[in-house]
Amino acid sequence: MARQKKTETAQEFLDRCRLLARRTVPCNIDPLLQKAYDQQAEQMLLSAFTKGLGGTNGRQVRFSSPETSEEALRIAVAVSQAEIQETRDGAFTRSQRPLTSRQLVELANQLDSR
Repeated sequence: MARQKKTETAQEFLDRCRLLARRTVPCNIDPLLQKAYDQQAEQMLLSAFTKGLGGTNGRQVRFSSPETSEEALRIAVAVSQAEIQETRDGAFTRSQRPLTSRQLVELANQLDSR
């Protein structure tokens, strides 16, 4: 199973997982069969990414149960950016409750709209 390296961003880890997932998908001239292979690869990608993502952002992504790898990435980036901001503000404490799935999606959407 792939694991996020300590120096690797969520985007870099997703890219690495995507390369691994592509290697498992055969190329087929039948478009219907190829679509099924691609869907299976996306599910493997999402599973590998969410299971291998480390730290707080990994836990938050798993709690959120995203439906796509892009949604998982948005949540991971939002959590990472929130942690950085809280650290800068001196407001981050371990006793704080994790964000709810709804809060994470809202935060991810706010970051996307910037």
